[in-house]
Amino acid sequence: MKTNNQPNSTKKSILQFRIGILTMSLLLSLLSVPNSWASTKHSFDNVLQESTITGTITDERGEPLPGATVQVVNTTVGSVSDFDGKYTITVPNSATKLLFSYSGFAQQEVSIEGKTTINITLVESALSLEEVVLTGTTNPRKKIESSVAISTLSVKEMESRVIRNSADLLKSVPGLWVESTGGDGPGNVRVRGFPDGGYAFMGIMEDGLPVFQAGTNSIPSPDQFFKVDATIKQSEAIRGGTAPIIMQGAAGALVNNITKTGGNEFEGLAKLSTSPNQDMYRLDLNLGGPISEGLHYNIGGFLRTDDGVYDYGYAANRGGQIKANVVKYLDKGSIRVYTKFIHENVNWNLTSPYIFNKNGDLGDVPGFDNKKDGAGLNGADTQYSYTLPSGEVVNRDVQDGFYTNLISGGFEFKHELGNNWFFKNNFRIDDITHNNDTDVLTGIAVLDTNNSYFYTDGTQIEDVANLNGNGLGMGAVIIASDNKYKNLINRLEISKRGDKNGLTIGLEYFKYQLESSSSQALVTKELTHAPRLLIANDPSASAFLPVALLAPGGITQADGTENTISIYITDELELSDKLRLDTGFRYDHKSLKGNNFGKDGSSIFAGGAGYTIGAPVAFDESQGNWVASIGLNYKINDGFALFARGSRGYNGLKLGDFTADGADATALTELDTRVIRQGEVGFKYSSPSFGLFSSLIYADVNNLAKGIAIPGPSGLVNQQIFISSRTISAEIEASYKINKNFNLKLITTVQDPVYTDLTFTANEGTFVEGQTFDWAGNTAERVPKLTADMTINYSGKKLNAFTGLRYYSKRWSTPANNVELKGFSEVYLGAGYNFSKSLNLNFNVANLFNTTQLTEGNTRGDQFVDIDTIDGTPRLGRRNLPRTFFINMTYKF
Repeated sequence: MKTNNQPNSTKKSILQFRIGILTMSLLLSLLSVPNSWASTKHSFDNVLQESTITGTITDERGEPLPGATVQVVNTTVGSVSDFDGKYTITVPNSATKLLFSYSGFAQQEVSIEGKTTINITLVESALSLEEVVLTGTTNPRKKIESSVAISTLSVKEMESRVIRNSADLLKSVPGLWVESTGGDGPGNVRVRGFPDGGYAFMGIMEDGLPVFQAGTNSIPSPDQFFKVDATIKQSEAIRGGTAPIIMQGAAGALVNNITKTGGNEFEGLAKLSTSPNQDMYRLDLNLGGPISEGLHYNIGGFLRTDDGVYDYGYAANRGGQIKANVVKYLDKGSIRVYTKFIHENVNWNLTSPYIFNKNGDLGDVPGFDNKKDGAGLNGADTQYSYTLPSGEVVNRDVQDGFYTNLISGGFEFKHELGNNWFFKNNFRIDDITHNNDTDVLTGIAVLDTNNSYFYTDGTQIEDVANLNGNGLGMGAVIIASDNKYKNLINRLEISKRGDKNGLTIGLEYFKYQLESSSSQALVTKELTHAPRLLIANDPSASAFLPVALLAPGGITQADGTENTISIYITDELELSDKLRLDTGFRYDHKSLKGNNFGKDGSSIFAGGAGYTIGAPVAFDESQGNWVASIGLNYKINDGFALFARGSRGYNGLKLGDFTADGADATALTELDTRVIRQGEVGFKYSSPSFGLFSSLIYADVNNLAKGIAIPGPSGLVNQQIFISSRTISAEIEASYKINKNFNLKLITTVQDPVYTDLTFTANEGTFVEGQTFDWAGNTAERVPKLTADMTINYSGKKLNAFTGLRYYSKRWSTPANNVELKGFSEVYLGAGYNFSKSLNLNFNVANLFNTTQLTEGNTRGDQFVDIDTIDGTPRLGRRNLPRTFFINMTYKF
């Protein structure tokens, strides 16, 4: 979107700086594109250009809006405002109106006739229902015209949520229960009450392509391969509806994160952040602008180091990301080439000790403060070595945590075929190394005072019974896994766009490969903050006992390939000026092939030497699944609309089902399709000061595999069962603009997730073997029946501030509904001061009052306990994250 302004000396110096930056980018190769391309204008229409219009775009406070879009109505001729809100656009002689738009603001159409200068003031739109969304539509539609439950999240809103990791971003989406308590490690998301976590029912996308396969329950976790930084322009979240048509396996929801591309003028952003709590230092950068006429670039990323939410004596999170793209605008289309590199180590915070009280209050174990202490391994003991029964020596370091090394690259090509037909192809490849060194607590026990205990440096514990004021030890398992993933995805679409109808036909190919191996070791830790390892009786002995000596699960190895070919079709039809119908269908044909290696040997308890990797057990399975969706949107007037939608999705077999340790390939192939049905009705209301988006949903899932941990003489025995559930819920977004400075926003979900089928007979080898349990009718565990997020924002010329409250109602810890987790709330707030248009200082705090409660109890066996017998005893659970302060300074140039 080229302007006609002549560059002054300042612009020349900026251009020289810009070119210097580009020499460090891998994307310089694009400068060799044909000269004929470089002479084209930023327009998809080959039309006669007759006149030039200039102007300035500002908000209600008179502040310039950089990056606002100016478009000739009913064409693709457009321009973008610069850092000062100024724009220049050359329009065809047939043009009659200009459309001005900016994320979070109401659009405005202005007549061109007789004008060469148009200055415009855009007004912030309550809930942005007038905003045009791109995800999941053939013809880009305003939210108020769409029959899909969709939320948009601007950069400004992200900042006012005090997002601490990638999973935290999802807390702004109704219908999602997000556990980001693992810190920067894998998050856990439950969608519309469905009884499974991880990312089992939702997907994360980046610029229209999946970041990773949907349907994973924990590891691999898509949030490890997507990072929130200054390169993100906006996020669009779809709940139900067309989500499984847009992305394979995303039956419940998907979030598409849209990356910035360079505009007509050079723009840059540098943001320096620190946190005194976490000893965090982080630098975010983003640069973008034109290279030559019709050729634009954007490059950015972040670099950081911090101790994590609990200080264990080392930098738990370190590394960063680089993202870059170059866009070439052609006569009738564009080509965008992009790349991403992540090199990062992050820490995963899981369970911690606490005193269980059946009234829901958390008690502190003596020597451990729930509000500030963490149970991760002390930095002095993170390096370890043990020998497997095979003779292989494992040398690792828990400080490495989740290590990600990701390199990806791809391109997107768009072309207008003529007669309102359009072609688009999006392609990407990923090469990922994702290793895991994790310390996971398994239990708490009183230390045996008949034993002598030593630290790893040989120091003997003098008073075992009163060690740390509690005399307790914590059992833990150290997991060491190496994983390599490769993705290749290509999505081809042909679309027909008309005034009354929009049709898209798509063909997608997704190839996913994995190689994985792991081993585990048992350790005992003292119960205190950043605990040390304990060795019983012999200080020269190893603190690490390989699980492979005891059980086959102590080692694993697998490899495999998952190929999916999908075809999908969507159609949007305007039945009248007020009524729109849209339909969608997708068919996925998936083939899964690979090896899950068996185990040879026997336990040392049985006189054996332990377990080693055995012969490969091959699997080769193919399946086909389909999804469909139909929706109606009735726009009563410009500010009020009703919508209804029904959809059928599925939760199909995945490569991870077959490569999981102990997976039964025969039983998996006999599973019926796990069908997910959703129906919803709702309404949308928009006015200059108030916006409301509300929907009522029914959703169910059947034949879902679920693991139940049952206590036995040798510990917990995992038994696989199959369950069904249904959810009735209401999802509400509301925004009220009190005046030009104050805005109030509410996001809330009310839901009732219930098991409709959960019956099983306990296996042999458990304390309750042969007993039948029927938990049908119980509430699904861990999901609050009410979540609410309310934020008040103040925006002035110099001062910006916000405060918010998140509330989560009580939940059941287990499907047996015998252990209840207490409801809790968190307050977050922030304030910023604009020293100039370029320089801004912000101060934010998450969990201001340092509220401490459990987001997850000990679901591994707690469903069989009597809460009266455990009342007042030490237990394990996952806490919400503690209070954290952040300070950041942003400079825009």
